[in-house]
Amino acid sequence: MSHRNALWTAAAASSLMAVQFAALRLAPSPELVRVALPLTIAAVPLALWPLRGKVGVWIMFVGLAANLAVILANGGLMPIRQQSVDAAIGPERAQRYHAGDWISGSKDLLVAAGRGRAVSLGDSIVVHVGGGGFVASPGDIVVWAGLSALAIEAALAWQRQQSNRPRRLPDASGERAAAERAEGSAATFS
Repeated sequence: MSHRNALWTAAAASSLMAVQFAALRLAPSPELVRVALPLTIAAVPLALWPLRGKVGVWIMFVGLAANLAVILANGGLMPIRQQSVDAAIGPERAQRYHAGDWISGSKDLLVAAGRGRAVSLGDSIVVHVGGGGFVASPGDIVVWAGLSALAIEAALAWQRQQSNRPRRLPDASGERAAAERAEGSAATFS
């Protein structure tokens, strides 16, 4: 695949993620999210298909498939438990959400204890950053691992390309001509 095609592929996948992010942040109700979330996740492998020769892309496909499965099993939203919401945004802010609520601005559906489908694949991993935090699913972690593997593959390919590039050795005739020019100019001043 050419460098240009790889850039177009990455741009297409990034555009899908931008659409998803916009839908999550701007949707006034969960209905739009319930449609946009599974559609954009399902479309990313199609956008990345030209890069299917890369191991990192296949790792990403596994993570995306896990996320899509749990989202579809829960009506188009990612299940999250109360303790994950409490840990991510704090118990005070989390109190405004109740079981069955869509957490506005997110892809998450708060599920009651013992409710929801495949909840262990839902947003259950709390990542603290600064004074806040966010939640991720096991599928998200696999997608991030795939992105990391893809970056490593790209770095190794670039390194191989650099080491296989022919080195330009100084041209002996060019050095001689430069030396002769230097001698000629020196002779005119003597």
